[in-house]
Amino acid sequence: MNLPAPVALDVATPGVRVTPLASGKWRVTNRSGALLGLLEPAESGEYRAMRFSVRDRGYRTLGEFRTATDATDALRFG
Repeated sequence: MNLPAPVALDVATPGVRVTPLASGKWRVTNRSGALLGLLEPAESGEYRAMRFSVRDRGYRTLGEFRTATDATDALRFG
């Protein structure tokens, strides 16, 4: 089975790195490499931002955002 190649996102949020994952999601890390969360495409055509919660041992959805930059900003500042 051939999976499509991960797509890079053009994000204008300074101080973060967005790395495409094979699952169709994107990992968002800060400059030191610490995980801020994940982005995934939403059914509405927007981007869903998800932050990892150690307490919950999983991801919490922060919301759906019109652009990848808005979703990344939510992870960086939220």
